[in-house]
Amino acid sequence: MTNEPIIELKNITKEYPIRRGFRDLRGQGGLFDWVRGKKTENFRALDNITFDIYRSETVGIIGKNGSGKSTLLKIIAGVTIPTEGSVRVYGRVASLLELGAGFHPLLTGRENIYLNAGLLGMRKAQVNEVIDQIIEFSGIREFIDQPVDTYSSGMYVRIGFAVASFVNPDIFLVDEVLSVGDEEFQRKCRYRIGELREQGKTIVFVSHDLGTVNALCNRVFLLDHGKLIDRGSVSATIDFYLRQIGRAEGIHTISDETGNLEAIFSHGKISLFHFQKEITSPLGIEGIVVHLQQVHTSSMGDWSVLERGKQASVSSGTLYRLPLQWEWKASIENNSLILSPSYKLLKEIPLQALEFRIFLPEVYDRFFYAGNEGKFAPIQPGNLGWVPMVPPKIGENSAFLLSSHEEYPLLKIEFESCEPGTSITIGNTDYIGRSRFVNCHLQIPETSKLQKLGTHSIGNLKISTATKEQYEAWKSLWLQQRTIHLRHIEAQLGEGYIEFIDKNTMKHITQAVHFHTQFRLQGMWFLSQTFLWKTPYKEGNSWIMEGESQRFPIKLKWELTPDSETDCINTKIWCETMEEIDLEEYNISIGLVYAYSQWETSFEKGFFPEILPQQTEYRHLNKNYSPSLYIKAQGEKLPLICLFTNQENAFRMSPINPEYSLGARIIQAIATPEQKSVFHLKTGTHILFDGGIRFQTTENTNQDIR
Repeated sequence: MTNEPIIELKNITKEYPIRRGFRDLRGQGGLFDWVRGKKTENFRALDNITFDIYRSETVGIIGKNGSGKSTLLKIIAGVTIPTEGSVRVYGRVASLLELGAGFHPLLTGRENIYLNAGLLGMRKAQVNEVIDQIIEFSGIREFIDQPVDTYSSGMYVRIGFAVASFVNPDIFLVDEVLSVGDEEFQRKCRYRIGELREQGKTIVFVSHDLGTVNALCNRVFLLDHGKLIDRGSVSATIDFYLRQIGRAEGIHTISDETGNLEAIFSHGKISLFHFQKEITSPLGIEGIVVHLQQVHTSSMGDWSVLERGKQASVSSGTLYRLPLQWEWKASIENNSLILSPSYKLLKEIPLQALEFRIFLPEVYDRFFYAGNEGKFAPIQPGNLGWVPMVPPKIGENSAFLLSSHEEYPLLKIEFESCEPGTSITIGNTDYIGRSRFVNCHLQIPETSKLQKLGTHSIGNLKISTATKEQYEAWKSLWLQQRTIHLRHIEAQLGEGYIEFIDKNTMKHITQAVHFHTQFRLQGMWFLSQTFLWKTPYKEGNSWIMEGESQRFPIKLKWELTPDSETDCINTKIWCETMEEIDLEEYNISIGLVYAYSQWETSFEKGFFPEILPQQTEYRHLNKNYSPSLYIKAQGEKLPLICLFTNQENAFRMSPINPEYSLGARIIQAIATPEQKSVFHLKTGTHILFDGGIRFQTTENTNQDIR
């Protein structure tokens, strides 16, 4: 960006005469008033606007409806002239201001491409060079030779944007008209705008989407009733907009006693501030309802603040497109924002999920969730979708977000619900959103009471600022509660699985599905990871893990007894059935890293062959399926691992190459009924597995790991 202005606006005022409609037919207003010498009333759309826009700069114009944004864009484009003041534009301008502007309805799409490009200053030969790119980008090649009066509104905006973005403009003007396109095309538009931005084009962007404005713009101009009321940094301007603009009934600010932590509620979104600095991204915090696979955000509703307090508030909002009414109780106390949401169903409708999304700026670059401490990947112009950093884990309902910038506090996000099926996902939005997201998710089963008419409480969302000392103490406690330490191996207890790590190299031995249990019921496989698991606890020398199926009347209990000297975890697995069930098959499996190359059972041994990309199914590698007491696997510079059982003739041990996408090896203990087609389990507790996992490293090679 240079200091050379490419757009200069000085004292721009724009007025329009107020039209009185049918009153003119009765002689009131219009010509009759002019004859009587009565002055015509004018509406001032813009009032004394002055600013410069520089080359290669991206500028956003925000404000509520009727504030003058589109009028200002039309003046820059030369579509209309100001009543007072002057505007100077240096360079070719491409604009997308109104749907179908500049199209001739009787001409085909192809002919209108040449017409529009010609109006923007391109010669036919220049258009010929890019017309294939324009048509390809528009995505309507099969209709390109049809008259445009047969086009839908979405097709209009596709071809209009494609032309405007491929004429190689110096200045690109974009109005909110982009929202007409479908989601796929909007992503393409965002990517194209990102490309133009990277190419150094000057972009002036009008939008109500503060996330888009934040991602694209170097500066933001805020208009209110035609006046330029604030200019400055993007965050400062949006901060002002959130605080001052909007229907007063739907806006309220709460803060703690010191004023260090503030939350601004604005029409279904919450923005969080710490020492007057916004620590959420402009996308803020929003609620989500998923109905028929469609996402309905909390901002898509009519909101009002019912109770206003300095440290607490109650807000209510009815969604426009769903018979659902939110009620949010919010308070700030002890450096924490606590949101207690509930909703009222006005009509029975199928809900798939409820979510709360917390959007944070890119300066938050690290996270800790469910034992995973990692860094966020950079958000690139080519990122067209949301990218999770770690998979969600059912029941793991707290996460830490950290920033290398000292002015941004360390955040702890907790989501507690009285309903099962909650999880958290952490990741990046697309390039336009340019935010980190923390998605607190509540899956709603079809049989849940949350599907019924009436008012339902969801739980609590808590966002707290924390010190590094508090974070380290919490992380240490988390790991202590979920880690078994052997002599050379570390076992981390997850939600229905166990990860194993070599202490000598600190590299994972297992991956993908790790150590887990799975069942075949009614012709379908169910993994232990799909159960809801309690926090692991110790009982004597043993660790206990307990989980419950959300679909079947089954509970699991794992008893893990470590033997540090022999690098072994003796394992017992029980199944408690609340009703009689027929198990068709079950197994105990370990997903190993791909570098494991050899396997051995009581009867045979062999090598794991290469898994080809086209492999999409599981392949058993052994030929002898007689019951075995153990199966071992080994690989270069990897601990030898042995899955063994103390139960004679109970399990067939099998080495498996899974589908290519897993990138793993699997060793498995398979239990299948010999005479009957099922294991018939009566109500009560049943032992499924009695055995363990033993490891052998270079330091304990002399021991028999069977």
